[in-house]
Amino acid sequence: MSDMASQIPEFGYDERVMICRKQIEKAVYQFIANTKVEGCDPAEVAMAIADIADDYILLLAQKRNLTH
Repeated sequence: MSDMASQIPEFGYDERVMICRKQIEKAVYQFIANTKVEGCDPAEVAMAIADIADDYILLLAQKRNLTH
């Protein structure tokens, strides 16, 4: 039996990010359109998601630095 991991082409970071984005983009757009927050329009919901994502990236970077 062959190793499945060896059959998956290796991608660089940029390619993996684009693959990930394509897989979640439609769901994120739908989430933003369907999220009803009193007093917030879709652009504000999107900005809040972006801010949360930035905070999460910083948290992951901090955790990674603590383990190295």
